[in-house]
Amino acid sequence: MSMNAWNFKGVACAMLLAVVVGAGCDRPVPPPTPYSDAEVAGEIEKAFTADKPAGTKALATEITTALQAKNFSKAFEAVQKLSIMEGLSQEQGMVAARATLTISALLQNAQAQGDPQAAQTLEHYMRTK
Repeated sequence: MSMNAWNFKGVACAMLLAVVVGAGCDRPVPPPTPYSDAEVAGEIEKAFTADKPAGTKALATEITTALQAKNFSKAFEAVQKLSIMEGLSQEQGMVAARATLTISALLQNAQAQGDPQAAQTLEHYMRTK
């Protein structure tokens, strides 16, 4: 085989490898799914056991306490603060996103049941988002 044939095969193999590796890197990330009502508090507690970044553990406690008290307005406000904190790990960010979806649904259900505080919280959120 001539040197050009080897160069061509080498370049072809390198290009094929780049395409195969590159194809694996461009997978779309699926959107987060909400937690069930029963699991959201536990998942928040698990993801924020340490206070890293600072302030996250206090917000996580505020969320879980509010959920236990069925104060979905307070839980929603706290999870909004938590989800925009800088320095969250990828896992913490995903937990915060999924918890936000769950708590938002709980808040909407409370509004549908006639909870005026839930209605006020959602109205305020829609005006300021």
